[in-house]
Amino acid sequence: MKRILCYGDSNTWGHDPEPEGENFRYGDDVRWTGVLQKCLLGKAKIIEEGLCGRTIMFDDPTSPDRNGRKFLGCSLQSHQPLDLVILMLGTNDVRHIFTPSVKEIAAGMANLVRMVRNPDTYWVGKRPEVLVIIPAPVRDEIAESDFYGMYDEESVRKSKALYAAYEAALKDIDGVHLLDADKTAEVSVKDCIHLTREGHRDLGTAAAKCIEEILKI
Repeated sequence: MKRILCYGDSNTWGHDPEPEGENFRYGDDVRWTGVLQKCLLGKAKIIEEGLCGRTIMFDDPTSPDRNGRKFLGCSLQSHQPLDLVILMLGTNDVRHIFTPSVKEIAAGMANLVRMVRNPDTYWVGKRPEVLVIIPAPVRDEIAESDFYGMYDEESVRKSKALYAAYEAALKDIDGVHLLDADKTAEVSVKDCIHLTREGHRDLGTAAAKCIEEILKI
């Protein structure tokens, strides 16, 4: 059985933009990681590593331990051996509290990919392939919403530019594959940032098709 680590933010954790009661997390069978597990028909074990607010490379002054670069190495070693690592990050890096260019965000993602592809990271198994899922852009309305005041018009522009920037930054790194979530995953009109139930279903299904080709399963 193949082992796949899914390393991401609240859309990997499964934040529900329209929760019933106080349960803000989609169920195991709703999250895209759970859909992926089901689609692969027992051919792979999906390891979830999602954290709300996780960035590619920034320390959040109000929410500690959200810097994805700092935790990735420990996560890779903890869950080895791994056949594939899925990275889906970038949405939190476009928040206006941080001020990088889109090119700098993409360079940060390239650094994460190089960490995953570094053979010195592993003492069990071979180095894994990487699937980078470029997050679906936040909706335009988020700039006028009260979603913690974290996103502005520049954030929206940057989120829409991530795919082209990631593609350019990753083109010369071997073992890397891309999936554009914007082409498959619906973002909620409620909070303009988190995936709907249908979005999780569609993303999990699309990811499964990619993985079957990458791992030949």
